[in-house]
Amino acid sequence: MELKEEILKELKKSEYISGEELAKRLFVSRNSVWKAVKKLREEGYEISAVTNRGYCLKGDNDKISAGAIMRNAAREREFYILDEVSSTNDYARQLALDGRDEAVVIAETQKLGRGRLGRKFYSPKGCGLYMSILCRPRINVELAPLITSYTAVATALAIDSLCGAETKIKWVNDIYMNGKKLCGILTEAAFDFEGGTVDYVIIGIGINVTGREFPKDISDRASSIEKESGARISRNDLAAAILNNMDGMTEKIGLKDYLNIYREKSNVIGRSVKVMYGNSSFDAEAIDIDDNAALVVKTDDGVKKLNSGEVSIKI
Repeated sequence: MELKEEILKELKKSEYISGEELAKRLFVSRNSVWKAVKKLREEGYEISAVTNRGYCLKGDNDKISAGAIMRNAAREREFYILDEVSSTNDYARQLALDGRDEAVVIAETQKLGRGRLGRKFYSPKGCGLYMSILCRPRINVELAPLITSYTAVATALAIDSLCGAETKIKWVNDIYMNGKKLCGILTEAAFDFEGGTVDYVIIGIGINVTGREFPKDISDRASSIEKESGARISRNDLAAAILNNMDGMTEKIGLKDYLNIYREKSNVIGRSVKVMYGNSSFDAEAIDIDDNAALVVKTDDGVKKLNSGEVSIKI
């Protein structure tokens, strides 16, 4: 962890802390502390210096930082915190190609953020958590489709725990609250076909955390955690909660216990839906989600299991 991140972590613990005390705790010089504080200020953190009292972190200061995330994270990770990027998934993919085994990429905004089926993901600066997780889970190829469901549960529970309201999951990859979309998940993977295993996985999670206004083309269906729950939560705390919930995926994903929560949180089971599958569409009733996270639907032609595709809820 960089010195500036360690200092930020200490500043968040106390109302005031002197440069001398910071230097003593972190085993560095006073000048090193001053330089690190200067860097934090340049990054947008409001840090005041009061004579005889020390440094104080002011304002909301919800700027994404590895130090703030690690304050509540269960273990160390390699973070790449970016002000702007084309897509966090694209950045994480390059890290995978460069040989990284694990990394977390978070950006304040994305120029070309995307969701499933090539759709654009709205990523206004400072309003959301735009995070991609690179990992190399030791799992067989047949378990790979469950990664999105595992992530959806981990993300939904993290949001619930911080905002005090309940989320729902729309098969297969969206998190909703009060009928409005808060989050989309885009999972991409590379496979070792000879070994029948997953090489690497990139899990993109885009969450609308704050903000009350959205573009006209999505305003009828998109919202934010703040708007729907009334809670203004820390993006750093949210990132930490999701990462903690994601831990142990290699061991847990095959157990499928999380699918019980996935079903309980489903906002499609028992509803009439329109299914878009390839170039066709049809009406159906969603009746279950099976142990492979496939959506089970009932149609005029009988019961079908959907391993891919998309559904919209009929009003």
